[in-house]
Amino acid sequence: MNKKSYILAGFLLASGAATAQLPTRLTEFGLKGGVTFVHGYTTIPAQPTSIVGVQVPQLENKNNGIGTGYSAGAFVRFNKYNRKGYVQIELTYNRYLLKQKTNVTLDVNANPALAARLPLSFAPGLLNATVDVTSESSIESFDIPVLFGRRLLNNKLRAYIGPTLLFVNKSEAMRSTQGQINPNTAIGFSQAVPIPATTETTNLLSPREASNLQVKRVTWALEAGLGISPLPFLDVDIRYAVPAGGVYKDTNIKGYLGIATLTAGIKLP
Repeated sequence: MNKKSYILAGFLLASGAATAQLPTRLTEFGLKGGVTFVHGYTTIPAQPTSIVGVQVPQLENKNNGIGTGYSAGAFVRFNKYNRKGYVQIELTYNRYLLKQKTNVTLDVNANPALAARLPLSFAPGLLNATVDVTSESSIESFDIPVLFGRRLLNNKLRAYIGPTLLFVNKSEAMRSTQGQINPNTAIGFSQAVPIPATTETTNLLSPREASNLQVKRVTWALEAGLGISPLPFLDVDIRYAVPAGGVYKDTNIKGYLGIATLTAGIKLP
């Protein structure tokens, strides 16, 4: 074999190796599953009550750790002719769990359950209670991400970004409340009255149960992520999403919700 033949053979081998790193099909299908991690905070504005001059004060729900859930579904990836860019569409079912806590002082008349603990009724403004609340709010939804991606680092890394539609199937909040009714010696109420821990579950899709905390049935998020394929048939992805469309119907509720998802995907033959 002459020198030119060796050069040609080397070129063909190098081209084959480079091609082997690229997807072999213009359309790829797969199944995926993993874990979701959620954190965030919520500011709920003050709410009036049925008693004149009494309201539930503004609530500052702070983050109380990372809530873990799950994600499972399928994807289809449309690779472009040059195999660098692609569009990926998914259908997944997800559970997101947000853990929060708050401490608030309010008039006992703002909450009928607090007023019921007293042996006598008191006019508004005479007694207040300090309450600690921890909550776990969950959303279960069918999600449809539409992701625009590109392969980087000699096709070893995938980067992508795009919108996601969330169709909420179930949402509820589990709250634990405890605290005390504070004394007021000016009216002869000299000792604090403990408020034993109680728990309740609220359907956040029900206008009657959730009130101003009702969750939207449909919203959208913006997400971005990175992925690698350690094996030709295996995808490992980490992504982060923010529900830019908001999750509550009441637009006066402000805050931040961040969702990280770690998944493994299997490409179907």
